[in-house]
Amino acid sequence: MNVTGDLTNYQNAVYDISVTVNNPLSGFEFSLAETGKFYSSQLVTFSGVEGYLFDQSGNFFGGYASGTPFDLTVYHDYTNNTFSYYKDEILIANKLDITGASKGATDNSVNCVFLEKNDSQITVAVSGQSKDSLAKHATSQVNARFDSGIMDVATNASMLSSFTDPNGTLTAGGFNAGRADTFWAKDIDFTSVSVWNNRGYDDSSGADFRKRGATAITKRHIIMAKHFKLQASDVVYFVDPDGTWISRTISAIADHGSEDITVGVLSESLPDNISFVKILSSNVNDFLKVVAATNSILTHYRPIIAGFDFEKKLTLMELTNAIVASNSRATYNAVPAVLPDPYGELAETLASGDSGQPAFIILNGEPVLITSYHTTTYGPSYAAFIAAINTLIASADSTAGVDTKLKVTEFNMNTLDLFKF
Repeated sequence: MNVTGDLTNYQNAVYDISVTVNNPLSGFEFSLAETGKFYSSQLVTFSGVEGYLFDQSGNFFGGYASGTPFDLTVYHDYTNNTFSYYKDEILIANKLDITGASKGATDNSVNCVFLEKNDSQITVAVSGQSKDSLAKHATSQVNARFDSGIMDVATNASMLSSFTDPNGTLTAGGFNAGRADTFWAKDIDFTSVSVWNNRGYDDSSGADFRKRGATAITKRHIIMAKHFKLQASDVVYFVDPDGTWISRTISAIADHGSEDITVGVLSESLPDNISFVKILSSNVNDFLKVVAATNSILTHYRPIIAGFDFEKKLTLMELTNAIVASNSRATYNAVPAVLPDPYGELAETLASGDSGQPAFIILNGEPVLITSYHTTTYGPSYAAFIAAINTLIASADSTAGVDTKLKVTEFNMNTLDLFKF
């Protein structure tokens, strides 16, 4: 029999556990675990057989008798991924590594207890921090909209319906395409994402006016990849919630001196039904478990994020770092085979022509801008360049002869009450 008790997500917590085992000869096992829609991880496990008690490393530490409760206290150091435990108030082991079996769990926080034993009882009292990590919160936002084995790129990834290759004319192909009912994230507001422009890109396969991404970061400004940017006088298109296309002309642009960032100012404000996107907070690393030696996010603490390609398919990726002090890159894994299961089902490898398209982390149902693609593996981390982007806004305004006094909006991480490392 597998008995499960659900807990709030806890980190840096103390677990007071009382276990009563009947028929001790047959043995038992219980675990502090992390479970979710697509994963299960037994983080800390204790077992007993024939009256002897063992921890998950196989160390013998005491005994038990039929029908007589024994008490364990487990201290989970979530920050350092270790645990200590006491039996009947006596310290048995200190700062052991958590080496429990993992099947795709997101961040090694405890949210349930398993007891595998017939006719036995376990009680758990918890004190500590009951907060989501950023990784768990962001991944849960994807999980709520994703059905493993049902979702696939061909059916569910396209934001627009029949958004086909324009074949070299400004009004052909997918021009004026409506919103797709099968889009997996149709309840999220992505109206800030441009879908078309009159410059496009002409290569050996012909002109394609879906290429050269741009994303609205104020009601009057867009952000782009400098190496694949639009220019002053170009026209850019957005799609409102009802599927109506909205166009605006770019009045002027401003390039960052060294980073792959360009800001453009539009000839007039976007209508109220076209949103601008917030930028990921400049203190995002406080909420990520980063390995100092490599500046990367520890494997199980990597959020699942989402990014568009030029065909306006929104596919899944794994964020591997958000801000790196040496080069301020946001890096991501987009290759389906590299992503943890089952997210590769809704992933694709980025390709030539996708440059400048945006990548988002979903926070509380809202898309928050991380970067625009520079390559297939990284882009400038906008969280590290908020002040610089605001300077580019002012520069583009000046060139256009306007003074909008607008600045980007930084997403307030404190509204989510997330765990800080």
